[in-house]
Amino acid sequence: NNEKITTTDTTNRKPIIMANEDGDYGLDAYDAIQAELGQWGESSPASTPRKHSPGMRRYYDDTPTITTATQATTTPASARRRTQGNDDGNIMEEDDGFLPSSALRSPNAGMGRRGSVGVQSPEPPQGHATMAEEEGDEIIDDEDDFTETEEQLIGDGLDSYRPYHDALSTYLQSKERLSKAVERANDYSMMQIDDDDTGEQDDERAQAQAAVDDAEMKFLASLASVCLSRGQTDAEDDGGNVWSEASKNEGNFWDLMSALRTGGLSSLFYCVDGEEIPDLTLSNDPATMVTSAPADVLDACLRGEPQSASLPLQRLNAALGWIEACHGRKFEEVLNQEYEGNDDPLLPPPRRRTMWPGTVAALEQQRNNPSSAGAFHPDAPLQFAIGSRSSSPVDVGSFLNPEDEVDDARLLRACFMLFQSGRVEEAMKLVNDCGQPWRAASWAGGEPLSADGVGNPTRALWKNQCRKISKKMAQMVNTDASSMADSTGSRGLYPSMAYEAAIMSILSDNVDTALHNPVFQTWEDGVHAILRSELGIVEDYVLRSHNNARVEAAEESGGHFPHPGTEFDSLDDGDAPQGNDGDLGAALEKLDASPIERIREEGGDPFRNGMTSFLVGQNALKEYIEECAVLSLEAENDGEACFLRFITHLVLYVDNVLPEFCSQFALPTGIDATTDGSIFSLRELLILKYVAFLSSQRDLWSHVALYTSLLSNDNILDTFSSFLIHVHSDRERQMTLKQSRDLFPKGMDCYILRNVVRGMIMCDKDDWVREPGEEAAPYGVAPADARMMRSIYWLCYYPEHRPDALVCANMLLRKFLLTPAGNNSDASERDLYAPKVFMEKILPRDLIDVAVDQCQKEDETIAGTISLPLVQNLEAEFLSIENYLKAHTKYVQFLDAIAKTSPCHKSNKLVNGTQSKHETEIADKMERNAFRQKKMGLCKIMIDSASIVSDALLEVLTFAGGWLVDANSNLDAEETETEEAKARSDELEAIRSTFVPRAVFMLHEVLDKTATWFEQIMYDTVAQFGSASKDMLLTLFGSFDEIFRSNDDLSMDLLTTSRAAPGYWHKKSLSLASIVANDVNGLHETFDNVEMESFLKLMAESHIKLQQSNSFLDC
Repeated sequence: NNEKITTTDTTNRKPIIMANEDGDYGLDAYDAIQAELGQWGESSPASTPRKHSPGMRRYYDDTPTITTATQATTTPASARRRTQGNDDGNIMEEDDGFLPSSALRSPNAGMGRRGSVGVQSPEPPQGHATMAEEEGDEIIDDEDDFTETEEQLIGDGLDSYRPYHDALSTYLQSKERLSKAVERANDYSMMQIDDDDTGEQDDERAQAQAAVDDAEMKFLASLASVCLSRGQTDAEDDGGNVWSEASKNEGNFWDLMSALRTGGLSSLFYCVDGEEIPDLTLSNDPATMVTSAPADVLDACLRGEPQSASLPLQRLNAALGWIEACHGRKFEEVLNQEYEGNDDPLLPPPRRRTMWPGTVAALEQQRNNPSSAGAFHPDAPLQFAIGSRSSSPVDVGSFLNPEDEVDDARLLRACFMLFQSGRVEEAMKLVNDCGQPWRAASWAGGEPLSADGVGNPTRALWKNQCRKISKKMAQMVNTDASSMADSTGSRGLYPSMAYEAAIMSILSDNVDTALHNPVFQTWEDGVHAILRSELGIVEDYVLRSHNNARVEAAEESGGHFPHPGTEFDSLDDGDAPQGNDGDLGAALEKLDASPIERIREEGGDPFRNGMTSFLVGQNALKEYIEECAVLSLEAENDGEACFLRFITHLVLYVDNVLPEFCSQFALPTGIDATTDGSIFSLRELLILKYVAFLSSQRDLWSHVALYTSLLSNDNILDTFSSFLIHVHSDRERQMTLKQSRDLFPKGMDCYILRNVVRGMIMCDKDDWVREPGEEAAPYGVAPADARMMRSIYWLCYYPEHRPDALVCANMLLRKFLLTPAGNNSDASERDLYAPKVFMEKILPRDLIDVAVDQCQKEDETIAGTISLPLVQNLEAEFLSIENYLKAHTKYVQFLDAIAKTSPCHKSNKLVNGTQSKHETEIADKMERNAFRQKKMGLCKIMIDSASIVSDALLEVLTFAGGWLVDANSNLDAEETETEEAKARSDELEAIRSTFVPRAVFMLHEVLDKTATWFEQIMYDTVAQFGSASKDMLLTLFGSFDEIFRSNDDLSMDLLTTSRAAPGYWHKKSLSLASIVANDVNGLHETFDNVEMESFLKLMAESHIKLQQSNSFLDC
């Protein structure tokens, strides 16, 4: 079975991928990321040349990939377009292309098409049109501040942070899965009894651990590739050196870590626990290999199995391979620029790639000159150098033609760079191709003798001579050429002799000579010279020991020397360089004494300082990390963000592989490990600082969740809550919320959203400032209120958040109702406009249904889950407020209707005095009927309007259980004793005390104004028809009587039973006294003395008006 076995970890809800038969431990994601990044070459640096790094444009194609902690989600390019406001007038736009999850739904999806929640939002009051301007806000239709060229997915910009994020995310996933696979293998092996099964489990465990190591090295290699690629892109695109140099140095740093990690964690973190530096030992003893050829002995002792070599030797080989790879990249970069507008090409022009063509031509012309006879010799330039040789390669007064001197200098410079890259064969081929094969022959003397006779049998003698030649050349370069003493190392091309001396010093391991040669311009040049020398000295020791053993064997055999090269007991004059036995710290100290100022200055670069620290190991590594962390934590400008990013990822890696070592890092001076009850570490402080930076850059918001997830739970809650308060775009809300659910512990997203929404609701309106991605406020709503309304969207994407959405919705509604009205004449309406918009435009239609349904599931797996009784209590509160807002809307509509509907109109007279008596009677009857019909139409309008609003207000006053009565009898003590519960109870009481009397007075006003309006109907009828008006009015009243009567049954009872009679409405006004006095709803408890006195006065007036209306027709 080759399929992956996927299980689910209920602790953090992340899939765990176990190993299959092919040994795939979830590292397939790394293959994808490496394909994007483009590796320089093999995972572990070696002496072979590495591939040229691609440009950063490789990272970002038309279908960018955002990697989260659980999956890589490919977002189509169509999702990049900016979403426009939809046509149905919703406040928030509807994003349909960001996340594919069916469970992730915009809270406003479906709203505006099937009607509102139930509160009918009237036109905003007068004076609201400029409310946004009153808050100092400019109304902008666009949802964000991006320009047209920035229409892309948030977090998918061409930045240098996303590759870091993706590499870290992939590493953490792989490491977690693989670590669990190792644990399972360990647990399973402990249960095995059969030896065969135990062996299989040991192999499985070894494979899993090897995959863990491979994941670590791929992570380091990925970071190196990211930085090196960016360094090249910066140099190409910007033509600058600052960022390019910093990126390359950082890439070299991660590449060094990857190279050292191949030897294990003990190689990377060398003696960090205070151990003694181990001795450098060989894989084999050369003295016991007398019959073997020197080349075979060298391979057996130094280049055998890595596991058999000592740790110092492993680190030396890895470090040398790394520095050669660094120089190899530099050579390739220079070679790529060959003759592309470069003022200083790397190689001579093809037409001049022969040995000194100008000088040969000049000698041909002087063939008959005796002084020049025999002067054409490879050493002629050196012999002539004692004379008038100039240091300038472009103004040469020497034996060579000036153009030949420049070509020679360029050729030897290229060869020098190849030697630094470890590409010796290429250097020899290059001089062969340029007509100077004798140079290749002179450089090949360092090859030890092999069993088939290839190599130099007198290698030690050759090397000793090279040492002397390089020393003499260096003296000539620095003594006779004053302009060569360029301490800044800024010169592009030096005389050929300087490069020749440099090559000789490398071949002879002569570090002192090399570091005095201005050709070694950079810190990397000095490091290579030192590391090459250290390994060369070890090689010399191996071959010398082997040679001495052969000499002793020859002497014991009677003086016969069967092996070439054993004629000499000692092949140096005591001037051979001495190594440091693998102590790279002691070896690298020579850089500080270099006369080249640039080498010394570059050694202070933070990245190069870090490379030195890892090469040295011991306490230097700890001191370096602590120093860099302090610098990053104290930096106050975003210009240091790249270094903060670097040190943060370094500490994260160290903590992941060596948590005990990471815990030893000291905090900066003045920072206590415990602050406000929270425990801080250097790792925690760096992540907090880095997250703060990412949060400050909107295009980096997609990276915040991953790094926040690495904090402690308390800091996750505080940090991510503070971040989300400033996220306002719907697509960004969806993105960050989904990331938090994927990366954080189960249930943490709910706690975070509670903090976020409450924080936005409780914010001070006076501190409002429009933030990136925030839409303009809806017409008639203050911008600060609009932000509070939209905060509820956070809790509307997933069903399990709906109970909290109901809690926060009620919280905001209470805040709106408790907002002081001020002195504005439209204060009442203005106060209630915002909650009406909130209910109609913001809240989802199914808020209550989903909230109750979620609580009925009784999911107790998350602490703090809202209970069903509490949700039912909240439902009653929500419906109470909703009923009041509905009633208030109808109240406003009633006032508008009564103001626009006049009860009086002039009768259309049909009698003109010329008709007969019979015709006159008919005309009068028709006139009265027409008048009554007109009155009936007007009465129907007012009856319908008054009935609707009075029923709505009456529903508020008679709400089951009491309007906004906090029914907490079924709640737990924990739900009633919290600060929030107490505050809610006080707010409900305050709202009841304000709005219950207001609703009573509003209802009385409606009933009284309606009665007054119908009185005007009666007065108008009497005024125009006199004695005939009584029958007309009784007929009119009968048309609206609740009890069906025939015309013969019309009586004076209609004055109180007909809805068109004023008495009917006065009687309803009087019934308010019973409603208020009823103890069931407790309405009278909300009235203060002044309000109760006013209410009683109104009741008395209604009683008087009722009596008057009943006797109206008797007058």
